[in-house]
Amino acid sequence: MQDVRSYPLSLVFLAICLVVFAVAQLTDPENVRFLALDSERFPERWWTVLTTGFVHVEWNHIIVNMLLLLWVGTWVERLIGSPRFAILVIAAILAGAFSILIRDTAGIGFSAAAAAVLFYYHVAFPFERELPLRIPNIVLPVVLFVGSLAAAVFGWFEGVGHWPHLAGAVVGLLFLAIFRRNHRPLEDEGPQVAVSTTSR
Repeated sequence: MQDVRSYPLSLVFLAICLVVFAVAQLTDPENVRFLALDSERFPERWWTVLTTGFVHVEWNHIIVNMLLLLWVGTWVERLIGSPRFAILVIAAILAGAFSILIRDTAGIGFSAAAAAVLFYYHVAFPFERELPLRIPNIVLPVVLFVGSLAAAVFGWFEGVGHWPHLAGAVVGLLFLAIFRRNHRPLEDEGPQVAVSTTSR
């Protein structure tokens, strides 16, 4: 079991999302609407550009995002440290929110931040084989980016926030370029299989 002191903010973000989700499920989703980003209510509700990242009202939405946070978010936080991890997550949420505002729509969820940490980790270690069937890490972000871009352009899977996903992915890549020289060594096993720290 990893030392939770190595990734405290991942657990804090997880707790916030779960609390907001619990309120929505146990009472009424309308009770968390003031946290959700809606272009029609902006800039009146200016704070929603950040709080929207912690709002979920559907089970599949929060499960996927929280699994990604626990799967790779904890490792990214260990790599770059909690302060930089906070900047990465907040920047990704804000980038996702901006993509919503420029398209004059609405959106919720941790997806932009989840995309940022996923792209950060898998592009940082592109040739490690931590995916099922020992597929190289780089395959996942490439498939997700191409698929999300195609879906956004052609209008596939309406209701899915493709543009926030893409915005988060770009943030993850930008921050990787900035932070990778300051990576801390990872001495434990990676998310799926053992990874040598010397290869990183």
